[in-house]
Amino acid sequence: MKRIVKNLVATVILSAAFFTNAPGQHFAPLVKTSKIEFHLTSHRGEEQLVKGTLGGLKGKITFDPKDLSPASFDITLSTGSINTGLPARDQGLKKEPFFNPAKYPIIHIKSTSVTQDKPGGVVYTLHGNLTMNGVTKLVNIQFMATHTGEAYLFRGSLEVSRLAFNIGTKEDKIDDMVSVFIEVRTEKSK
Repeated sequence: MKRIVKNLVATVILSAAFFTNAPGQHFAPLVKTSKIEFHLTSHRGEEQLVKGTLGGLKGKITFDPKDLSPASFDITLSTGSINTGLPARDQGLKKEPFFNPAKYPIIHIKSTSVTQDKPGGVVYTLHGNLTMNGVTKLVNIQFMATHTGEAYLFRGSLEVSRLAFNIGTKEDKIDDMVSVFIEVRTEKSK
């Protein structure tokens, strides 16, 4: 009987240690303080830089700079939240051939791996899939991770070909390449 009790106590202690030190730290994006911004050039009339944002940020992040093997990012944005500051333009962007929130309500980024660019550095690369308008493409998003107490601030950017994701047409008087700037503040997940 003493042996069974000892084994049970040892199992409880080892289980507690394992679950306390489970690989990766889990985070959720803070919607109000995070920002996803895009820039592109319009050639309608005078050349003009168009800036906009996407909202509806949701997701799960697992990240620990000491061990990237369990690192993962699974993030979505709402296509219906597109905002360029001009309501008429925003309404046009929420229709075919651009975004169609009724048909494709989310943009989805899901990592397949995360690597560190330089040992001991703060620059990382998310390798994964970006899905927009029903099209999925491999992407590499270089980002910085800044520790903010119990969570992280992730800042990164990427260039996206809108035509590769069936967003708009060649005839549109806007550049194909869209610059996307990402700033995601997180909190520890419960």
